[in-house]
Amino acid sequence: MKKRLGIFTIALILIVVVLTGCSTTIAVRTLVPAKVDVSGYKTIAVMSTIDNTKWVRPVLWALYAPTKNVEDRYLRDVSLTTGLDITVATSISDSASAMIYKAINTGLSFKVLEPKLTDAYVLVGQNGGNLRQTLMDNGVDAILKTEVSYLYYDEYVYQENDKYASKDSSGNTYYKKNFYFVQQYAISISYVLTDVENNKIIATGVFSSDARENVTRIGHTKDPSGAFIRDTYTVKSASELFKSLINEFTNKFRDELAPHYVTEYFEFQPNKPKVDSLVPAYDALDDENWMVALRIFDDEYKKSGHANAGMNAAILYFATGEVQKAFDMTQEIYNKTGDKDALDLYYHFKRINDRENAAQNQINSTEKSGSTTGGDLIGF
Repeated sequence: MKKRLGIFTIALILIVVVLTGCSTTIAVRTLVPAKVDVSGYKTIAVMSTIDNTKWVRPVLWALYAPTKNVEDRYLRDVSLTTGLDITVATSISDSASAMIYKAINTGLSFKVLEPKLTDAYVLVGQNGGNLRQTLMDNGVDAILKTEVSYLYYDEYVYQENDKYASKDSSGNTYYKKNFYFVQQYAISISYVLTDVENNKIIATGVFSSDARENVTRIGHTKDPSGAFIRDTYTVKSASELFKSLINEFTNKFRDELAPHYVTEYFEFQPNKPKVDSLVPAYDALDDENWMVALRIFDDEYKKSGHANAGMNAAILYFATGEVQKAFDMTQEIYNKTGDKDALDLYYHFKRINDRENAAQNQINSTEKSGSTTGGDLIGF
């Protein structure tokens, strides 16, 4: 049976009100389509992320972090075990696989097969000599292959003097010293989404982080003797840093490959010119009595043509699913008054409605482009 979420899904999602000073803002969850056209795909299998950078912890990697500009007298004090843990390569692949599966598994459009099951199908298919047929036999419409295409990590301990000089008891100048452990890291993850039946690539892409730096102060000096004082600190492992960075890609993968919900905000118009009869409507908004507020705003607009009351009524009509009424009311207000806010509101409604329709098409469509070809899967 065709999955149908309704002509306007936001009508089914409870609205929330955020009060900030005198303004009242309403937040509405709405559907948006994936950037990639996933129409017609009902089961997408996600492979485990592959590390194609060939980046692993070298066998001869130094046990201790290197130092930069550290005086000899402090070398023993700042000796620090490397943050590059031995499990980092596996941790990166596992974290990426889990993130990508979770990101596109929104439950709105297609079924998503987890990496372990997908990997098993791929292994069976490759061993049997026909991966494509194996996937089709198990109901897979498309397969998502991801890889770590770039990985960077560096670390070192360095010494830095305070910016401002200090004076000892005799008035002599000296500089306090600080010692830091620096970890620099960056990553890129690429993907290929392949139509299994039609043996064609649907989309490819690469998501890259900027270079990050994690700085931990590990020690300092505080008197003219320059004696080292160790700070209380916790050093994050490379695995922890990369996992946190990888999780930042969640929204990018979701935006790219899966219809999903986002939150849209509407700010209600103030009571200008002030009309006493509208005061209860704003009180109703504060109390989340949407229908009471809607009735009062609507009545005042019909009675006096109060533009702000009409726009507020339109917002509430839109948020409660009466989309056409919202369109008609904002158009009418603009045509009568030329109020630019009414026109802006109309196009805000339209953008959301258009996105909603596009998302519905991706969710409900059974049509896939392309013609079936022979042979095994491209790129495997």
